[in-house]
Amino acid sequence: MSLCDDTLLCNFTKCRTKLSGFAWVTACSHVFCDQHGSGEFSRSPAICPACSSALSGKLDIVRTELSPSEEYKAMVLAGLRPDIVLDICTRALAFWSYQVKYFSLYMYSI
Repeated sequence: MSLCDDTLLCNFTKCRTKLSGFAWVTACSHVFCDQHGSGEFSRSPAICPACSSALSGKLDIVRTELSPSEEYKAMVLAGLRPDIVLDICTRALAFWSYQVKYFSLYMYSI
């Protein structure tokens, strides 16, 4: 897996399925398939199954569409200042970098 790969894997230890459609993303930079995210994050308080972080903030867990429409992509950042857009891009790239590292560590451990 490289930073340019467009496939994420579920970070649930016993799953590791390729993600498509919808996924659950956490503030601690983990991502889960819709099935495991729905099950794990329906409990309160929510705990990340990958790192045991408490997820109590309003946006600590987000269910997101992995292939959003062109209309959504055209409007989601519209009106934001360039420095905010660049900050969002930086955070998104950091997430992917973390996932690449996480995948490498997982592959090394099996």
